[in-house]
Amino acid sequence: MEKQSARLEALSDGIFGVAITLLAIEIGIKGYDGANNVNLWEKILERWPEYFSYFNSFATVLLIWMGHNKIFKQLRSANHWIILINGLVLLLVVLFPYPTKTVGTFIGTNAENTAVAFYAAFTGSISVSMLILNLYVLKNKRLLIDQEKSVPWIKGMIKGQVIGIASYTIITGLAFYFSKIAIVLTFLMWVFWAIAMKDKNDEFYG
Repeated sequence: MEKQSARLEALSDGIFGVAITLLAIEIGIKGYDGANNVNLWEKILERWPEYFSYFNSFATVLLIWMGHNKIFKQLRSANHWIILINGLVLLLVVLFPYPTKTVGTFIGTNAENTAVAFYAAFTGSISVSMLILNLYVLKNKRLLIDQEKSVPWIKGMIKGQVIGIASYTIITGLAFYFSKIAIVLTFLMWVFWAIAMKDKNDEFYG
């Protein structure tokens, strides 16, 4: 079972790497007639929404990976249900470039509200999948290497995920009325996750 857990972690790391790569694959400017130094700078600058959405999503995926990595470092073994729940997490993570591209394309257009709402809702769905994973691990403590160290951290993560999911729900609703405020709040959410995942026993997870 330990070997199975290690293989599952390696597979997950690979998929996270693919997701991060896919976030940037659409960024770029195709060749065009009449290109010169001035109008090229203009085209570079006018694509700022894509750069913003990439940075925002990169930070989010990185933090999701950090939390995912910490969970699996604490597992002695992975059973059938952990593999399936982890598959749900990876499914959503690898699809994250889709809402990222959508919000980067439609910021500043008449479809901005829907694009931002979709982005916030999708990000929240990843948090839901991570919450399900943590809840299952907490329910099956025998799978943990050290329950004394792991359980308090998992409980803290569950609390943070509930707050995060509630926040994404609010941001999604807000996006239909105040899209620019909502997109800024999605940016601030990964700052929240960076703080929420900090643990005094980080050396245990290294």
